Amino acid sequence: MQQDTCQAWVLPKAGDTKVFQLKNQQLARPRSGEIRVEVHFSGINFADILMRQGLYPDAPAYPFVPGYEVSGIVESVGEGVETFKVGDLVYAGTAFGGYSSKIILPTWQVMHISKDIELDEAAGIPVSAITAYNVLFEQGNIKGQEKVLVDCASGALGQMVHSMLSGLNVELWGLTSSDEKKKWLVERGVKALTHEEFSSSNEAGFDLILNSLGGRSVKLHYSRLAPLGRIVCIGAADAISPGRRNLFKALKTVLSFPRFKVIKLMNDNKGVFGLNVLRLMASPEIIRAQLEKIQDKTLISNIDRIFSYRSLELAHAYLEGRHSRGKVLLDWRE
Repeated sequence: MQQDTCQAWVLPKAGDTKVFQLKNQQLARPRSGEIRVEVHFSGINFADILMRQGLYPDAPAYPFVPGYEVSGIVESVGEGVETFKVGDLVYAGTAFGGYSSKIILPTWQVMHISKDIELDEAAGIPVSAITAYNVLFEQGNIKGQEKVLVDCASGALGQMVHSMLSGLNVELWGLTSSDEKKKWLVERGVKALTHEEFSSSNEAGFDLILNSLGGRSVKLHYSRLAPLGRIVCIGAADAISPGRRNLFKALKTVLSFPRFKVIKLMNDNKGVFGLNVLRLMASPEIIRAQLEKIQDKTLISNIDRIFSYRSLELAHAYLEGRHSRGKVLLDWRE
């Protein structure tokens, strides 16, 4: 079988932002039901930071290529593929392998890019959109005239939640890490507080809370739910320290997750959900159906910074330093 090469960022072991290695790799032609994409942009997510620091239990064995989402152009198609052709503009969820200049994907993970979305914008859709959709409409069962809290409001996911709630008459509250980001959110119509302000406030009565911090914050957020309120836990961002992993902080975050008993949930009339989008990627029927539904939603996630693919170290440092106000991307175009 004829093979070509691509460039990819390989994670050889856990470490700081300097641990990545840019390597040339062999890439086969797509098989039946697959397409090969020339990647223009790769999305960077907090889960990538966790796996780089060795704190992500679902990561493959080292060495591996991280990356959950890409956008680009179809370069070749495998046998039997009729829904895509060479030259199509596409975006995709990748379940690893996204930090690469080319990637082979099954067609069920790939979507065409509509005419009103740019290639860079499309690279920020898969992870945020699938996560937001499940939190809001599958597990959260959101309806109009409800009060919603997002604890990562200034990031790409928070903005995706905001856009998906457009037109639903929902009272959206957002938490963020600084007064500057708080002001930025308020200008966009979000009722914003810093995490410290929220902890010391009495703001409560939330029908749905998206929790990405994990640890002790889950107990606090649960206490602010209204009767019949739901909290959806999607991560443990509080375990992240800039640079190398801090095992003490990570362990402290994990051990401080509350343990809910069924009888207490019954008596409180509240619900607790957990979401791991990566594991959903193992279910083609679920992901394909959700991607089709997501196409009907308003998808807006501000592109905050685009780094050259050669500057992955800087991109990771920027994201883990909590500087971003939206999506952070890698640009593979020369």
